[in-house]
Amino acid sequence: ASLPRTSEVTVDVPVLLFTVGVALVTGLIVGLAPLMHTRASGLLTALKEGGAKGATNAARHHVRRGLVMAEVALAVMLVIGAGLLLRTVYNLTRVDGGFDRSRLVTFSMTLPQTTSTTAARLQTYQRLLEKLRAVPGVQGVTAMTGLPPNRPLNANDTDIEGYTAPPEGPYENVDYYQAVMSDYFETMGVPIVQGRSFERADAASSGRVAIVNETMVNTFWKGKNPIGQRLRPCCGDQIPWFTVVGVAKDVKQGGIDQKTGTEFYQFVEQFAQGPGGPETMNIVLRTTLQPGALTQTIEQAVRDVDRSVPVVRFQGMEDVFAESIRRPRLLAQLIGGFAGLALLLAAVGTYGVLSYMVAERRREIGIRLALGADNSRVMGQIMRQGLVLTAVGLGVGLAGAFGLNRLIASLLFGVQPTDTTTMAVVVGTITLVAAVACWVPAWRASRLDPNVVLRED
Repeated sequence: ASLPRTSEVTVDVPVLLFTVGVALVTGLIVGLAPLMHTRASGLLTALKEGGAKGATNAARHHVRRGLVMAEVALAVMLVIGAGLLLRTVYNLTRVDGGFDRSRLVTFSMTLPQTTSTTAARLQTYQRLLEKLRAVPGVQGVTAMTGLPPNRPLNANDTDIEGYTAPPEGPYENVDYYQAVMSDYFETMGVPIVQGRSFERADAASSGRVAIVNETMVNTFWKGKNPIGQRLRPCCGDQIPWFTVVGVAKDVKQGGIDQKTGTEFYQFVEQFAQGPGGPETMNIVLRTTLQPGALTQTIEQAVRDVDRSVPVVRFQGMEDVFAESIRRPRLLAQLIGGFAGLALLLAAVGTYGVLSYMVAERRREIGIRLALGADNSRVMGQIMRQGLVLTAVGLGVGLAGAFGLNRLIASLLFGVQPTDTTTMAVVVGTITLVAAVACWVPAWRASRLDPNVVLRED
């Protein structure tokens, strides 16, 4: 369910054929490798190797050890990448979006084009808000044109009284225009850091008022008192000036991982005359109730104000927030799955090579035990050989991770590609997994019975 557009996923014939082809080629290469080795070694050498019980072939051991080291190196690179992406997702969930998203429920509605005037649309939205405010358990209701934290950019040139842009900027342009209704800052939990919020009395005022965010103040009025400053949307003298009456805390509008832009809040209740006005609004409720308990109530309230308007995207604000980081979470899940598989293969490879080595050296180990070798010493020798392969693989994997992780630097947030904590945890985890994989064959070797081994043909 977390995968986007799953309904469009089908079995693609070229992809299927490519996968089958890769599987067949891999099987042929792996299957022919022993035959090619025997042919290269010559018949006489092969017969000697087959007849010499317990003898080992250096070339084969080098290949096996090389494969184990490659598996460990690949696991290191993938697990480090997965760890960095998991850290990114965690950091994104901890970002302060600028508002209190707990106990918030939201939905969207679009009025029909027949509701042509701003006054008519405003009355419809006001009636809906009043109905919702009367619902038990609802603590606050408001509406806005753009829903944070992942709304599209709607930048526009803006006249700022008394400001002349230097050649290098910043220029007179606002990143986000936000039209809000009464109780917006109170319902959303956006603090007003200077001045005041919109008041119901502003609706009857002849002068237009505005609220800007902290980034706007630091960009155009740094070192000045922003209260009382004037600005207006570009362009033309017929557009009235807006007077700043308050400064709001920065809100993440264009993405949790994006830099906060400048923002210009307008009070919808002041636009009671003239054509146009927002057709689509996002309604937000702060409530002690669960979203499921409000579904029928909200649908009935919307039908009461306009039976032709459907309720769209009804969800909790926590879900909206989670959806805004869906892509990095999906990448972390995918890379994490591959990393887990690579870690399993590295453990199985290490275990397999050591088990095969113990099987080949059973007689040698039996003789050593018969001559009085200590079990712990035999066990330590076997484990040391496996851990040496792991150490080499770790070194190669770390070197590869330093290079490859820079390719995913643009996907990371709040963590560096060379984060030492992540790498230390990964190295410790892989070392522990490898130690367990080495311990099993080492323990079995230390428990061999010399009397049984030496009687074997």
